[in-house]
Amino acid sequence: MIAQISFNTSKERAAELLISRGFEPVLPVESSFLSRHIRLHLIGLRGNYEALCVKLRIAHGAVSVPYVESFCRFECCQFRSFLTKYPGNVFLRCEIWVVSPNGSIHCYEVLPDSLLEVAAYAG
Repeated sequence: MIAQISFNTSKERAAELLISRGFEPVLPVESSFLSRHIRLHLIGLRGNYEALCVKLRIAHGAVSVPYVESFCRFECCQFRSFLTKYPGNVFLRCEIWVVSPNGSIHCYEVLPDSLLEVAAYAG
């Protein structure tokens, strides 16, 4: 039960972060066509075209690119498969947001062959 409460709290913080990055959250997430492909935690829209798809995970150790590649390998594979359906679409971004043990949120963009840390926000 504590893990679920922690996840819900992190999801609320992540929604605020999504807004602070200039995206408008899609509510409910399940209503987006993007959620038909991958079960997402957050989707944000900016303008008429740009979409940010987010999967949220809670880490058990220090967060780094190698850790996220290993810890979130299923999510990385899902996003990479999804991106191959829409190659070259510059308006579709997929990110994994990892909440570290100290409460910081680390945002990693999933690219076809790597991960790129795009932001980190203190808890």
